[in-house]
Amino acid sequence: MKFQKISATLALASLLAAATSCKDFYDVNKNPLAPTSTTLNTLLPVVQVSMASDLGDNVGGLSQYTMALMQQLYNTRSIGNFTQTGNSFGGQWADLYSSVLVNNELVITQGTREQQWVYVGIAQLQKAYVYSQMVDLWGDVPYSQALKGVENISPRFDKDEEIYNGSTDGSVQSLFSLIDEGIANLSKPSSNADLTRADLIYNGSPDKWRRFGNTLKLKLYNQIRLTRDVTPNVTPLLTASSDLLQEGEDFELAYRNTTNPDNRNPGYVFDFSTNPENRIGRYFYEGMLARNDPRMPYYFFNQVAKTAPTTTQQDYVNGPFVTVRPGSTGQYTASASTASFQTVQGLYPIGGRYDEGKGGKTGTKEVAGKAEAPQRLLTYYARKYTEAELQLTVLNNPVAAREAFVEALNASFRKVNAIATADGSPVMTATQITGYLNRLDNGTAVPVANSGPLNRYDKAATNDEKLEVIMYEKYVASYGYGVDVFTDFRRTKHPRIRVSQQVANASRGLLPDDGGTIGNGVFPRRLLYPSSDLLLNPNSPKVNKAEDAPIFWEH
Repeated sequence: MKFQKISATLALASLLAAATSCKDFYDVNKNPLAPTSTTLNTLLPVVQVSMASDLGDNVGGLSQYTMALMQQLYNTRSIGNFTQTGNSFGGQWADLYSSVLVNNELVITQGTREQQWVYVGIAQLQKAYVYSQMVDLWGDVPYSQALKGVENISPRFDKDEEIYNGSTDGSVQSLFSLIDEGIANLSKPSSNADLTRADLIYNGSPDKWRRFGNTLKLKLYNQIRLTRDVTPNVTPLLTASSDLLQEGEDFELAYRNTTNPDNRNPGYVFDFSTNPENRIGRYFYEGMLARNDPRMPYYFFNQVAKTAPTTTQQDYVNGPFVTVRPGSTGQYTASASTASFQTVQGLYPIGGRYDEGKGGKTGTKEVAGKAEAPQRLLTYYARKYTEAELQLTVLNNPVAAREAFVEALNASFRKVNAIATADGSPVMTATQITGYLNRLDNGTAVPVANSGPLNRYDKAATNDEKLEVIMYEKYVASYGYGVDVFTDFRRTKHPRIRVSQQVANASRGLLPDDGGTIGNGVFPRRLLYPSSDLLLNPNSPKVNKAEDAPIFWEH
C-alpha cells in the first residue's frame, strides 16, 4: 500500500480543529477553527495518520506509555514507574479529539450531505474504534455531546458502560450500534472514486472495512464478557468467520522510507536517533530468552556486538543485551541510560534493524533501518487470539480454543516474517517456528514454564491456567501496540508480569521483582484526565477518579 504523509502544510490547510499542541480538549471544543467545508479525500488521511500516531508506539503515542506500564519498555518518563499526573496525557487526549475525532466527525457530516456513504461508513467505524480505545484508557469520556463545537461547549462525560452499551433513555448511542450503522453505510450506493488514494488503510475497500467492523465488534464483546453473557452476540460472529478480518487485512498504517516529506515510522525516528527514547523491559526480554523465542532479533536491536567484551557498569546486562529497570536502586542506574549501550526496539515494532549480532550505534548510517514497519492497530492474529479467549472462557470449549490458539500463534510468526521480507531481512524458518511452538519440557533443562506454548496449554490443569498461556503469547505478539496489551491485562489479570515489590499484587497478576527496584504509587487501572479539562468544563467530573478505580468491563 502506498502511503503519502500528511505534511504540516496540508494539515494546516485542512485544519479542522486546534493543532496538536493544544493543551486540552475543552479549548478545542470551545473555539473550533474548522472551516465550513473541505474535501473528504483531504480529511480522511489526516484522521488516519493522527489516529496511528496518537495511539501508536512513538514518543507521543499512547502505546509507548502503556508498553512501559506493561514492562515491555522503559523510558525516562515516569509512567513506567507508576507515576502519572493530570498533565501526563493531555497532549494525546487533546489530539485524539482535535486531530482525529473532530476531523472524523466532519467526514461523517459532510459525507452524509454529499451522500458519499463509503466515506461515512469508514468514519463511523473509525469513530467507534477510537472511542473504544479512549474508554479503555480513561473510562468516562465526552461522547454523546462532544464534537459539536459551539453548539455544546461543555460536553458531559458519558459513563464508560453506556458508551459501550448505550443508555436506557437512548441519549447515548452504543458503540455496537455505531459499528452497525457504519457497516450498513458501506453497502449503500455511492461515488467514491478518490477513496483508493485517500484511504491509507484499506484503499477504499468496503469489504475490508466491513470485516474490520465485525472484528471490532467481536473484540468489544470479548472485552465486556465479565459484565454479561455475550454468547448470543459472539456465536454468529464466530460462525461467519469469513466476515471477520482475514490474513493480510490488518487494520494498520503503513510507512515509507522517505524524509522529505518524512514518511518514516515515527517510533523509529526517536529510537534510532543518536539518543534513543526507550529501553527494553528486563522481564519481557528474559521471558522470551528462557523460551528460546526466535523473534528476539526482530524485536530487539543490541548496540553491543555479540562478540564484544561484556559491558560493565550498567544496570542490567545479559551478554549484548543492556537495559535499565524502572525504579532501579542499582549503583549504575544513571549510566544504564547511556545511548551507546542500551538495547533498543528493533525491526518488528518500528522498522529498525534486524539484529545480526554485529552491534552498532543508533543514529549512524551503519545501523540505519528502513523505518517502514506499519503501526499495527488491530490484526488478524489478534482476532484469532480473541477467538481463543472466547472459546475458552465464554463457550467453555478448550478444544476449539486450542485450534484458534494454534492459528493465532502461526499468524503472529507469519506477521513478523512478512515485515522481515518487506525489509529484506532474514526470515524465521519453519523449523525455528515449530521448534518454539512444540518445545517440550525436559526436566531442569527445560521446565514446563519454559516449554513451548502448546505444551504449556495442554498441561495446564484449569481454564484459567490455559488463559495465562494464551494471554502471554498475545502479549508477546502484540509488542508495538501497548493500548490493547494494557487493556487485556486489566481485564484478565494475564499474563502475570513482574513489578516493583511496592506495587505487586498477585490477585491482579502483579508479581514482585527481585527487590532491586522501588515503585511509586499504584499500578493504574486508568489514565488520569488532563487537569485543564476538569477545571474549565463545568460538566466534567471535577476530580479524577482514583488511579486504581476499574473500568466497567473489569467487573
